[in-house]
Amino acid sequence: MADQEIERFVAQYDRVAELMAQASEAIPPGEELFRPHPRCQEWLYLLTHPATHFEIFRTLMEGGADHGFPTAYRAPENLPANGPAGGRLLRERWSAFRHWIVSRPEGFAATMVKVPWGGAPMTVAQLLDWLYEEGVHHRGQAWVYARMHDMKPPAIWGTEG
Repeated sequence: MADQEIERFVAQYDRVAELMAQASEAIPPGEELFRPHPRCQEWLYLLTHPATHFEIFRTLMEGGADHGFPTAYRAPENLPANGPAGGRLLRERWSAFRHWIVSRPEGFAATMVKVPWGGAPMTVAQLLDWLYEEGVHHRGQAWVYARMHDMKPPAIWGTEG
């Protein structure tokens, strides 16, 4: 049985992952690289790079040193060509990570993990919280980009979008 922290994360992230996949699929053809400012991330990339987080974080949580951070984010296999491909990538990677994380033994959420970006080690539970916050953050960015294209994003949190 998975830790409470892992179960909570999975329950919350199921919705985030699906909405990001839907948002990716809704990007108008030809607008995948849209960004409102040169310092902003491209529309498709901001939605799909969390799929790369799942693979990097799994490696980190397993104690692996060859996690690919940060170059893995721009590796060709992590850069879908269009919105539908981005939706597939998000769903596939989330499904694989979801199945892996819920299969971890009791107490796994308290495991300490050395993070590649510096700073103090974090617990698996803290890394999962970070993943959730990052997903919500990028989902919100995508909603702003959609509104800049006169698109109505899907409803979240019981709102009308």
